Amino acid sequence: MPSIPEKIQEILQPIIDESNSFIVEIVLRGERTSKVIEVYVDSEKGISLEECSDISRKLSEKLDELDLIPGRYRLDVSSPGLDRPLKLFRQYAKNVGRDCKVKYTADGKKNIQEGVLEQATASKIVIKKSGKLFEIPFSAISETYIIPRIK
Repeated sequence: MPSIPEKIQEILQPIIDESNSFIVEIVLRGERTSKVIEVYVDSEKGISLEECSDISRKLSEKLDELDLIPGRYRLDVSSPGLDRPLKLFRQYAKNVGRDCKVKYTADGKKNIQEGVLEQATASKIVIKKSGKLFEIPFSAISETYIIPRIK
């Protein structure tokens, strides 16, 4: 039996496809009587507040129509923001050229590497720091955050 986030993803996918966006993550939290559904979406060009509002409205209508969440709930649809780790390969590809911080495991040790995300392939990322290139397999990565540049 699919979980509620999986059911929400099923309902959301056609709405997302229509807007040329993609689902990054769906988080369900809160008590039985006051659930909070957090939906993080993005697109190759970034996602606007207007696009998030449109997705939220359409998803809310479908959730109410299907009565998927009994009782009261709050629906938050937004971009992942810089405070959330990258989850999907699409996010890595979109952020090539930006500064990042990667937490990963190599040789049984936890490591952190900061630098410029030079490349993202299906199997690894390449970070450049001080002229050196560091290859990190996706399978070793636990978290990656984009570091905003201050001008």
